[in-house]
Amino acid sequence: MPRNPLTRWFQPVSGLLMALFLQACAGMPADQARGTPAEHVARDSLLSLRAHGATVGAAVVVRDPATGAVLALTNAHVVRQGGTDMTAHGADGQELGPARILATSARMDLAVLSLPPEARPADAGGAPRTGAAVWAVGPQGLGRALAVGEVERAQLRLRHLGPGFTARLGALRGFSGGPVVGRDGRVLGLTTAMSDAARTTLGALTGMDLEGLAGDEREVFVLSIQEALAEARRLSATGARMAAR
Repeated sequence: MPRNPLTRWFQPVSGLLMALFLQACAGMPADQARGTPAEHVARDSLLSLRAHGATVGAAVVVRDPATGAVLALTNAHVVRQGGTDMTAHGADGQELGPARILATSARMDLAVLSLPPEARPADAGGAPRTGAAVWAVGPQGLGRALAVGEVERAQLRLRHLGPGFTARLGALRGFSGGPVVGRDGRVLGLTTAMSDAARTTLGALTGMDLEGLAGDEREVFVLSIQEALAEARRLSATGARMAAR
């Protein structure tokens, strides 16, 4: 079988000491996003996910325009990484409680989490267009939590990952599950995977995303928020326990 050119993202730091060091050096995602279209999403709707003392990814709280349900969405590979001990943290870094897994999809790289009452939902956007500017927001604790780029392929479906689009972004591997926002401040999708070409031997040996930390752009696959919400509705209709308010 041909190798998938995009690989899933896992925890970018191999050791707890390095994770804590980066967290201490980094500002809050909302601070880094101030003055950009992603500011409100980073401040109100972003969740930083941690397990065993280290950042494992992000999630975003978004309102489904079709049903009015408010959902906390992330990637399925993030919850596999974090397991049952994940906690959700808000814009101020404070723990909001356990991030319980409510449902995962077998069709795409998507999971639905329990909903922290403090989080406020972001609005979902539509389909992006090629060349449009996008802002990706990652969790606290990676050393950098904002990447700016543009859409390359506006429509793409990848096996095991789902439908979405690709963008050129200087995002970090730990951005998985975090929101990608358009110029209007609406969420277009979830940062999900990056090109194998962005991974180097040195990065693999150190366990650090050296190219991302240096700000290098790479091809990033973004899971469509509209498709993710449609899948969440399907999971709900088939009996999965979902959170709404």
